[in-house]
Amino acid sequence: MEGSPSPDEELRRAGLRVTGQRALILRIIRASKEHLDAEDIYAAARAQDSSLSLATVYRTIGALKRAGLVEQRYLGPGHGHDHYEVVGEEHYHFTCTRCGRVFEFETSLACRLGSQLRRDRGWAVARSHLSLEGICAECVHALED
Repeated sequence: MEGSPSPDEELRRAGLRVTGQRALILRIIRASKEHLDAEDIYAAARAQDSSLSLATVYRTIGALKRAGLVEQRYLGPGHGHDHYEVVGEEHYHFTCTRCGRVFEFETSLACRLGSQLRRDRGWAVARSHLSLEGICAECVHALED
């Protein structure tokens, strides 16, 4: 990501001690175009640092989550593990229960829901997480053929 801070800078700004392993794990999560679970992160990190343990990956993910650098996502029963991504623009996930693909999307509906909850219940929604499951357009089309 051009113009974005280095993993070391992000860790420092978040108040975390900078270690090579933390920076590596944050870099892997940040660079991925896929939704990574802890095992995926571990495999990618081990390719670069063979001394890294799975326990270190889980501890680091926990620290990154608490520091607000990484978010945990549940993508549905077809994806047995939680997945992790960097905190960024709010977006949502749709998982196709037929082919297993995960689609990211944006919608103003979540913002409108937040406004309605504020009006109706007095809640101040700071952030929303939405995961939908169903059949994607491609699979629906294949079923219709």
